[in-house]
Amino acid sequence: MDTKHNDKERIFSITVEDLQSEADRLIGRELTDEEMRIAIKGIESGLSFGIDTVFMAAIEEATF
Repeated sequence: MDTKHNDKERIFSITVEDLQSEADRLIGRELTDEEMRIAIKGIESGLSFGIDTVFMAAIEEATF
């Protein structure tokens, strides 16, 4: 069965709620506004740094 995908379909997303939930699980509380700013910057940096590797691995897995 061949499934068509919408070009604008989201593949992955992280919400503020996701981040706050993870903070609560890890440190027992939600992040402050300043901590959120720093955490968001770190997530954006971390995801963009390794995205080429993620794309390559996913495409290789799908095509081999």
